[in-house]
Amino acid sequence: MATEDQSTMDLLRGSRITAYSLGLVSLGAGVVLLAWPSLTERVVAVILGILFVISGFGQSAEAVTTHRTGSYWGLLLLRGLINLGIGLALIFWSSAAITTIVWLIGLDFVITGILGLIVSFMLPKEMGRGSLLIQSVITIGLGIVVMAWPNSIKYAAAIVIGLVLVVLGLMFLFSGYQLTKAKAVIVRS
Repeated sequence: MATEDQSTMDLLRGSRITAYSLGLVSLGAGVVLLAWPSLTERVVAVILGILFVISGFGQSAEAVTTHRTGSYWGLLLLRGLINLGIGLALIFWSSAAITTIVWLIGLDFVITGILGLIVSFMLPKEMGRGSLLIQSVITIGLGIVVMAWPNSIKYAAAIVIGLVLVVLGLMFLFSGYQLTKAKAVIVRS
């Protein structure tokens, strides 16, 4: 029982740190993109690159540390490694045109949607297969649109991505807070 409690505490601590880190970076990046949507490509590349690196590292670390039979840790690890690679490309290839950055975001949407489709067919119907399937198809569609017309949506993408990052950041911060509360409840009991 004590080993199981320690394992749960380690999982909560790691997840909480990931949630807070992603929340702060997402919120900061979103606010910057909303305040200055016409930022230079280098600043946008570095901000998004940092977000993807943190996200990829967090997802990869979580996949490795929570490896359990019956879980989808392999898909989480794959997504984490892909995000890590995209993030490093954005940071070190920052002189590339903003079009490439927008295209890479579209590619990430497509990859995320494909992974969501795979997971949706693994889930039982009563666990939300339908909603995950719909979300995945929409994500793939958005990714294809972004990749097909990157020049037409640069400004719009900055605004939309800024809004999404602000909401995502707030959600991650709230998740971190909830995980902190959960850890406190477990410690008290």
